[in-house]
Amino acid sequence: MFWGVNMKGPILEINLPEDAVKWSGPIAYLDRDGVLNYGSPNYINSPEELRLIPGAKEAVTKLRELGYKIAITTNQSAIMRGLWEDDTIHEIHAKLQQEIGQIDVIATCPHRNRDKCNCRKPMPGMLNAVSETIRGRSHSSVNWYGQKPLPINQFDLMVGDRDSDMSAGWAVGARLFQVDEKYGIAEVLQRIINNDSGDDFSPV
Repeated sequence: MFWGVNMKGPILEINLPEDAVKWSGPIAYLDRDGVLNYGSPNYINSPEELRLIPGAKEAVTKLRELGYKIAITTNQSAIMRGLWEDDTIHEIHAKLQQEIGQIDVIATCPHRNRDKCNCRKPMPGMLNAVSETIRGRSHSSVNWYGQKPLPINQFDLMVGDRDSDMSAGWAVGARLFQVDEKYGIAEVLQRIINNDSGDDFSPV
């Protein structure tokens, strides 16, 4: 694994061979808290606080079997708030991958709302960084008041528990699946297996 730290953009934890052929297949963009693990109003502050939602591991395994690259895109402003040590996020994600399996790319936005970055959801910067890493291409811009952009791959999808997740996914043309934070990704897995077109959503 290697990661890049760029406080103007997302932190990337990459589990791809450095000489990997650029991917043309679909990407599953997954929020973390409320999708794979239970969230907390006070952040997940250590590996010990991480608790998988039942069915999350099986869902990620199934997505791999269906031919998806797996990416996590998560807002974690505790980093820029100075609440964590430098390695905290990597320790949490190491624990997550021990329990759920290796994730191709984990993108973390460390910023607060007031930092006005391009990666904190609902902005699509993390998803674009993931696509650039895996595919070598991404969406260049978005018109929030226009039509939903076309996806790079028609089966791209975004799973999240908040409207901000849906907005970020909308901006890259992904199919959108919003879940209840109590049930996570398992709630929509069968819809994904059935190639459901996803939820209707307007970002404005």
